[in-house]
Amino acid sequence: MNNLKDIIKRSIFVLYIICGIGEGFLHAQNDINLESLLSQINADSLLRTVTDLQNFGSRYALRDGGNQQVSEYLVRRLQNYGITTEVDIFHKSGDFWLTGAYDQPFYNVKGVLPAVNAIDDSLVLIGAHLDAISYVIDVYPEPLENAPGADDNASGVAVMIEIARICHENGLCFHRDVHFMAFDGEELGLFGSCYDAQKRYDEGDKIALMLNNDMVSYQPDDNWRMMLHWYPNAQDIASHAADICTQYTNITPVVPSVSENINAQNSDSYAYYHSGFKAVFAMEYTISLSYHKDYDVADSNNYAYLADVARYNLAMLNEYAGLDNALGVETHQTENQMSISPNPVSDRAMVWCPIPENSTAVLTITNMTGHVLLQHKIFGQTGVHYEEMDLSGLPPGIYLCQLRTNVWTNTVKIVKL
Repeated sequence: MNNLKDIIKRSIFVLYIICGIGEGFLHAQNDINLESLLSQINADSLLRTVTDLQNFGSRYALRDGGNQQVSEYLVRRLQNYGITTEVDIFHKSGDFWLTGAYDQPFYNVKGVLPAVNAIDDSLVLIGAHLDAISYVIDVYPEPLENAPGADDNASGVAVMIEIARICHENGLCFHRDVHFMAFDGEELGLFGSCYDAQKRYDEGDKIALMLNNDMVSYQPDDNWRMMLHWYPNAQDIASHAADICTQYTNITPVVPSVSENINAQNSDSYAYYHSGFKAVFAMEYTISLSYHKDYDVADSNNYAYLADVARYNLAMLNEYAGLDNALGVETHQTENQMSISPNPVSDRAMVWCPIPENSTAVLTITNMTGHVLLQHKIFGQTGVHYEEMDLSGLPPGIYLCQLRTNVWTNTVKIVKL
């Protein structure tokens, strides 16, 4: 009976793909490649990140020094995986119910994996809050010195870091920019996400989807479930996220009813919804007994379950940012489409450059973090130009070749042997 249900479920999903429903890229993706990537997500790797964050002792944002060291650790982790990353510091003062008046800097972490062959100028954001809190409430509420925050929310940050690792080790790129965000001050009132969402709104950023992971590692039994909290402007995305979760994980997704969706306003994705962006919020179905306690430690979590949460996130990135599947495959010439041969290349490559009318073109080779290594300016009449690029001085790896004209920009991955 269960096998019959699986067959029916997968058949419905295939029809969903064929019909092209939704805003994703399922119709253009190679599921065999995706399955291979998903299998590389590692529970021990996730445990390492959770343990590292727990070992700070406390990530309470209002303690002396705040979360500066935590943010610097996350910058190093993301940069080690080839993600261009910075700390976005902002300042806030006010009055918090647990500690009273405060005047404090906060430390958001922002990493960017640039798109190749971008389909538009929008981005997909994967985020989680880096701060933690623990307290006791007797006659007077009092914050505890130790706030390990393993489940809340080292687990969500670990998912983000694991996705970065998989991208780096496989040389992955997407057709939309992917932004990795770790927010400070969530426990105080969504400070970091409100700051970032408002800043992006003011600057005119276009966000196709914000993926939020908050408390995603507590699973005490074999009935694996996960809540997918939704927002009124993205109910269809939450429903589609449930399909993705069912297809690629062993977790049963739960899209809550209106009355059950109350937690949607209690995490960072709400800040993005409030700024008009679409978001979906993944959260464990059974709330950990160590919620906001000083015994929210790594040993309480289920890392096989957390690995499946990470698989859901990578599958969602594939769907909404669009994995570029051209790695190691020579591109074909089409109108306004740069082509490189051979690709992979060991020494020199010939780049086919179509130049539109009245345009000057710039051809660049960058590493995966966007640092320019080689550059050519192409002057000439409208038509096709062939440019030889000498890559013999570059170490083996994956690079981006970009042709920028006055009219359009085209980017192709190059594999250097």
